[in-house]
Amino acid sequence: MKGKSLTLCFALLLVAMAAKAWTETPPTNDTTTCEWKQWYYKAPDFFCECTYNSRPFSFPLDTVISDTIWYTATINDVLQGISAYWFADCPVTIEVYILCVSQEPTVKITVGKNRMKEMDVTEIGRRLEEAGSNSFIQSLTPHIRVYPNGGTGRVYVYPYNQGPHSTCGDPLPLRPGMTYVCDQAENVYRMDPTDIPASGNAFILWKQDKNKPADIWLTLDSCNGKEAGRTVLSDSLHVYQPDADMLKAARAAKRELWMHVKHADGIVGRAIWYSNPKYTEEAPAINNSTCLGKKLTINQRDYTSDTTFNDTLRYATDTLQVQPVNLTFTQPNPEYDTVRVAPSELYRGYRHSSGVVLDAYGDTIVDVVKANSCTRRIQITILEPSGIEELSEGTRAYKTIQNGQLFIIIDDRKYNVLGQPNE
Repeated sequence: MKGKSLTLCFALLLVAMAAKAWTETPPTNDTTTCEWKQWYYKAPDFFCECTYNSRPFSFPLDTVISDTIWYTATINDVLQGISAYWFADCPVTIEVYILCVSQEPTVKITVGKNRMKEMDVTEIGRRLEEAGSNSFIQSLTPHIRVYPNGGTGRVYVYPYNQGPHSTCGDPLPLRPGMTYVCDQAENVYRMDPTDIPASGNAFILWKQDKNKPADIWLTLDSCNGKEAGRTVLSDSLHVYQPDADMLKAARAAKRELWMHVKHADGIVGRAIWYSNPKYTEEAPAINNSTCLGKKLTINQRDYTSDTTFNDTLRYATDTLQVQPVNLTFTQPNPEYDTVRVAPSELYRGYRHSSGVVLDAYGDTIVDVVKANSCTRRIQITILEPSGIEELSEGTRAYKTIQNGQLFIIIDDRKYNVLGQPNE
């Protein structure tokens, strides 16, 4: 009964809207014109352009625009998410309309000048669900409107987690603050001398969901020019700061700077160059210690030996923070073990209980290392079997068998048949 009531209310609403529409003067008596349809459906001003002037859309989109452009897409296109790059001195807006009669876009992204903005598949799906049921959405043909906010620029639109493949032969401009999706194993970006910070202060950030590393290096003048800095980044907490004097000199000499990003196949990361970073107040110092053999994890990095340094961390978007770190790994207390080994056994290689194999008499210092455990340091002394020392007068000696083994007991001390003490 409730469903029938809702249907009736909806039908009455359509009738009321139609009645109201006919009370106004139509733009023409020809019901086949777009203007008449726009008037009849109370559609927005862009209805006719959306309906009749849309061009086919497909990924990737790469075009120069100075005015509004409409595209006809598919739901499957929209459901792939969006990564939009914009190279211009003004913003650009990308809107997705489920219907040309829609007053508001289902998805709207505004990309600032010389920036990249993205929306993942989950967010796109959520917004489409808000627009209607899945069966309803799948039956529709969405339209995409792209328009600059005063100016001309170049726009790239890719599915989420994808971006243009920037190569030595066709490099993307390296703009400070722009995010570059690196889904190819190697990308190269070119920075004009005027974009190099006059202060020489900058840092490079690498972002990867699973902290997979990327090799990052800089060259001057060309893609294959002289190397001017290199690092490996994995976590998004640490950054790479190029040499400030090198950057200032490159800008003054009007030399191009090229940034290379290389990583393993099959992973996706994001590289960002920030110029003139800010600094927040110094973080509290870290003073930690543990035994040698264990590891200390500080700011997402592992350490296994004594070290003192200032860790530079990304605090916010373009802000860094310095944190003093002092780590100490205490040396193990020495242990001593003396064993007597027959020459024939030593010749074959004597395996000590520590796991080390020895083949000579004398002293050997061995570190027993196990994963994330305190290291044991043992001085092993290998002696030849000399038998039981001469018995002093009054010394009592007798034999005994314990657990199937023969031992000699002398003054309450136990020896095996080789004369080795048995503790």
